[in-house]
Amino acid sequence: MNARHLSLGLLLLVALACGVDTVQAEESWTPPGPAIGARFPTALNLPDQAGVKRDFATLQGEKGTVVVFVRSADWCSFCMAQLRDVNRRFASFRDLGWSVVAVSVDPVSEVAEFYDEQVIQYVMLADSDGAVVKSLGIRDPSYRPGKKEPGIPQPVIFAVDRKGIVRAKFAERGFRTRPDLDEVLAELGRLNSAG
Repeated sequence: MNARHLSLGLLLLVALACGVDTVQAEESWTPPGPAIGARFPTALNLPDQAGVKRDFATLQGEKGTVVVFVRSADWCSFCMAQLRDVNRRFASFRDLGWSVVAVSVDPVSEVAEFYDEQVIQYVMLADSDGAVVKSLGIRDPSYRPGKKEPGIPQPVIFAVDRKGIVRAKFAERGFRTRPDLDEVLAELGRLNSAG
């Protein structure tokens, strides 16, 4: 075997090793936040688009609450598209007996502006200091402490039943991709059928 073949063989082995590590890393990723079956560890207790403090007791649907965490309704185009999509499908959530709540790190004024402009039908909450995001362990690790947006969440949706138990969780690793709402609605339908 000549040096050229040996170099090509080593490059192939390195490439394969990198590919295996990437696959293993993706397979071992666990969506952030409380696990399915765990108690949702916060009552939210955040101001809504009108500045009124809201908690789960005031947000419950017949079956529970779907909580959609987004980065911003002001500067994140991916988040704004997701929030508009949730709004278009609001009747489907309601028909399944689930209320919808969105939580962003925006101040109330920015949440209110988006809410009014888009004629949003569900409650939007302002976690402006990111305290709820941090308490749930869903903070995006690419935003380091000390940056302007310290409490930026990863894209996560929780379905929390009326007893405060996480019944479903949907999450994505990157900010460009959002949980598929068809999958979310299908899972809510399955949960309704199961009990």
